[in-house]
Amino acid sequence: MEVIDVTLAERGQIVIPKEARDAMGLKAGSKLQIRLEDGKLVIEKKVQLDLSRWVGCALDDGLTTNQALTELRGRVVPWQGEGSGA
Repeated sequence: MEVIDVTLAERGQIVIPKEARDAMGLKAGSKLQIRLEDGKLVIEKKVQLDLSRWVGCALDDGLTTNQALTELRGRVVPWQGEGSGA
């Protein structure tokens, strides 16, 4: 993704461009983490994984590998459809 300029709003808000939101799987209510790193503002998607569902049982639940990965990622990977393999 190319560099896109954004403007800081009066109350300190910024709009994350749609292309970046789509690439990161962000939607309303997504949790983000912000930190300062070497003079840069770094924003990362906060991911909480409950692995108890996946330890030894994902395939026992009848999910394909792609379905399980899609559920873990929170979005479908663009180059893989739901039905493309196990």
